[in-house]
Amino acid sequence: MAPKPGPKARPALVRAAAVLDDGTGDVEVVYGTSTLKLDSRPFDVIISKMSEMNECGLYRATRFDLDKVVWLPWDTDWFEIRSDFFSPVIGKLTHEAIKLLQITWAYKQVAEGKA
Repeated sequence: MAPKPGPKARPALVRAAAVLDDGTGDVEVVYGTSTLKLDSRPFDVIISKMSEMNECGLYRATRFDLDKVVWLPWDTDWFEIRSDFFSPVIGKLTHEAIKLLQITWAYKQVAEGKA
């Protein structure tokens, strides 16, 4: 069964992008959730500082689940454009958040024996 969009829009980090032979695009994303699970998810990235949330376009603290990395078609079926934006992109990671993501991903790979 092919995956289909969920019932509501969620924030996501784009890790990679690809242009397919037919000219369409796919993006590799990490799903975000407001369910933080601070004690049980050591290898996820949590954006909770107000300055970082503002830069990322997040209106609440968000955990990006590094176990949920998927490739999705870059189209409006999967990526909603909010009424106050011109594209599905609502923000970007700060330099600090990028470093945190890189370090956390590396630790996760080592812990899983993939590095």
